[in-house]
Amino acid sequence: MMKSNQEQLISRGYLAEGVESEYLHKSFNEKIELLQCKTPADRTLGARLLANSKNGKVIDCLINALTVEKKLYTKIEICNSLVSCGQRSIKPLIKILGKIGTNQHTRALEKEFKKGGYPLPRDIASRTLVCFGQAALNELEKVLIGRDIKQLSEAIDAVGFICFYDCKHEIYAKLKNCYSKNSQNNLIRWKIIRAMSGFPESEPFLLEQKQIIRHERLQKEIERSLLLIKKRT
Repeated sequence: MMKSNQEQLISRGYLAEGVESEYLHKSFNEKIELLQCKTPADRTLGARLLANSKNGKVIDCLINALTVEKKLYTKIEICNSLVSCGQRSIKPLIKILGKIGTNQHTRALEKEFKKGGYPLPRDIASRTLVCFGQAALNELEKVLIGRDIKQLSEAIDAVGFICFYDCKHEIYAKLKNCYSKNSQNNLIRWKIIRAMSGFPESEPFLLEQKQIIRHERLQKEIERSLLLIKKRT
């Protein structure tokens, strides 16, 4: 595969590190104007300049920009700035779970994830939330009892990823309850089975489900979760 040339990178919003140092003098409003420019690299610059901003409006501005942004590097920069603004970004990000783009799972995939780690969420809001680690879990737990399936689906990905690498064991019971409440939804069941790979205490439940479930893809996911639990314990 040929590497993207500089022009292609710029068209996707790429901006070299350090360029922003020449624009640090700009006011908050001027940075917001950059975030709304027609040129992708300018929008990236605006997002980068807004990192760590204490202005109360910055989170809403970044969230609004993220919901309409199409260029890869600009989206990455917006997400980085949201993370840099700290935990006040968590609730706004949860509100947009499952609402940006079309890359989210809509069904249990036939193709197995064969790597030894946990798959990075596809949803951009979920992918950003995992950067907060356990700090995001209290708000994500609230989604587990909700009925918005799109939001729930992406929240499970975030919970699963976070807990696979830094487990908060109290969440296991909430995942199990969520599984029961959504027992007719194979997408949600598949994602929870995957998330349970980070909870050794889920082994008896997974073994029980293995005897009950007839859905081949869910069976495969149970086997993978059990194998990961065994490897880690």
